[in-house]
Amino acid sequence: MMNVMELPSVLKQNSGMISRIGMAIVMACAVSLANTSDSYAATSAEKLVAKKASIVSKMHKKAKKALVNSAQDNVFGEYFHSTSDPAKAQSKTRIQGLTLRVQGKFHVDEMCLIAIDGVELTRIVGNEIAPDSDLSLDETGAIFFAPGFALKKKESLVSPTYMSPDAMAWVIAYVTPIVVDGKITSILHYEHGMKVFQEAIIKGVSGDQYMLAVTDEGFIVSDSRSPVNFKAKSDKEEQVDYFAAFDSSLKAVVSGDKGAGSIPGFDVAFQKVEGGLTLIAVTKQ
Repeated sequence: MMNVMELPSVLKQNSGMISRIGMAIVMACAVSLANTSDSYAATSAEKLVAKKASIVSKMHKKAKKALVNSAQDNVFGEYFHSTSDPAKAQSKTRIQGLTLRVQGKFHVDEMCLIAIDGVELTRIVGNEIAPDSDLSLDETGAIFFAPGFALKKKESLVSPTYMSPDAMAWVIAYVTPIVVDGKITSILHYEHGMKVFQEAIIKGVSGDQYMLAVTDEGFIVSDSRSPVNFKAKSDKEEQVDYFAAFDSSLKAVVSGDKGAGSIPGFDVAFQKVEGGLTLIAVTKQ
């Protein structure tokens, strides 16, 4: 065992080796820091898209929960059990009151109750109740109709974006079944305007970064660099009539449900969310 008194002499004899080891440690730390710096831009893109995806997912979760909770109200059972016109009319008025309360609390653009044969039973647009003469006789072609009736009690889904003829704007819809005596009698449905999601996606994004939201059909419905119009244009209902096509160099990077990559000068991260949208974050390297 080395005598403590001999330690200074040993250190002196090996000072060169110790110096080289110290220099190697310093260089290793420098390389590590450089690598961390090199990967930070990509990490910031991934963090940004994850943050925005989380925000949109929470919005969907909140909306679905409110709709499902509303669908459990006893008034729906009363309506479908009614055997007289006055009793059915009374229950219908109560359903309209329920939907108006939901609209007031969650600011939905449109909310309706649709029977299994496609007939619209009640509808509100904003805070206005639609008269019976204005109710649709056939909603079977709606993007959410068939998927909605395939759900089980207390299940819900988020539809892809579409042009709402009632809200007169591009929306995302939520739907849940109304189950009475173990059978699906109708679906309860409401719409949130795409503008709400656009604002959440682009909020706080500026400078050397930007955010996009792209539909499954390949159109940009949110872009932090420029405004997107969601209001109806006469009778046009197709995405191509409203939105720019997603045909940039980013297409080579964005593939699948989630991932990251880069294009010259920029790092890219993307993540798919409910409603048929892919969120894309781009940050400068």
